[in-house]
Amino acid sequence: MIQSKKLRHRFILAMLSLCVASWAYIIFFEETIVQKPGMVYYLRPGSSRALVLSELSKQDIVKHSVVFSLFMAFHPVTPLKAGEYLFPVGSTLYSIWHQMTLGKGFYFRTFTIIPGWTFRDLRRALELNNYLRHVVQHIDEKQIMNTFVSQTSAIVMLHPEGAFFPDTYYFTRDTTDIAILQYAYELMQRHLMNVWQSRAADLPYHDAYEALIAASLIEKEACLAIERPIIAGVLINRLHKHMLLQIDPTVIYGLGDQYVGRLYKRHLLAESVYNTYLHQGLPPTPIAMPSLASILASLHPDVHDYYYFVANGDGSHHFSKTLNEHHIAVHAVLVQEKKS
Repeated sequence: MIQSKKLRHRFILAMLSLCVASWAYIIFFEETIVQKPGMVYYLRPGSSRALVLSELSKQDIVKHSVVFSLFMAFHPVTPLKAGEYLFPVGSTLYSIWHQMTLGKGFYFRTFTIIPGWTFRDLRRALELNNYLRHVVQHIDEKQIMNTFVSQTSAIVMLHPEGAFFPDTYYFTRDTTDIAILQYAYELMQRHLMNVWQSRAADLPYHDAYEALIAASLIEKEACLAIERPIIAGVLINRLHKHMLLQIDPTVIYGLGDQYVGRLYKRHLLAESVYNTYLHQGLPPTPIAMPSLASILASLHPDVHDYYYFVANGDGSHHFSKTLNEHHIAVHAVLVQEKKS
């Protein structure tokens, strides 16, 4: 009888040891994420442990929910940190727990500002992004810019147009949209000031902001990268001669919603501070978000004798030195358009 009890105790002890070993293996060593690059999970603010466990199970991230539940019960006071996580391939239940309790391994999403976008385009794209927390839509443009402008700003920009650097920005879920704008604003400041310090000599700009305005015109006119410095040279030549710039995109920008896809003579005669057919010099603000390539072109233009250019219809431009040459080039383009 005594021998039987000892054997029973040993059996129970062995089974308990096996259960503990199996439990430990499942928690610390068994890989629960096997597909590359991993799995994304959004732990919402205020979520209970029961809800988190349920969601992890439904998404097949946790395959041993009972085991994981018991493990979580051993840590009753350890809080889970909200956020969107990337559980990489090879993750175990313990590493998943480790990420959620330390707030590590967040999943980064991207937001791209496209060169040539207006601030209106930028605001619309921010509003359509479902992973950002929206603040901008409740703030007017003046308040937005006052948020960024400080005494340490190298260039004071009170108008949002052109103030945000086109690039791809990485963010975690629930980042505010105004934080994206803050990064883009600061990056534009740094890039513009860096290239401004090494600008070419004898440029007709009073400050870096005027160079930014010119860069926005180049951005809207140039389709081919090779033509950016050439177009920049045309602008410089006309500014030096105090000629009207006569840039169509400035007129379009000034028209706003009135522009429906084509410019007419009445548009070129319509009063607007952005109408470079009527007003000499640069417009008062940029008309779009210029790329670094356009900023560099505005500050390092090609030196040439061109004063005119017309779009050929294939993305390229024909550049002319005299008004007569320009008229001939425009006529050739119109003839080609009629043929096609």
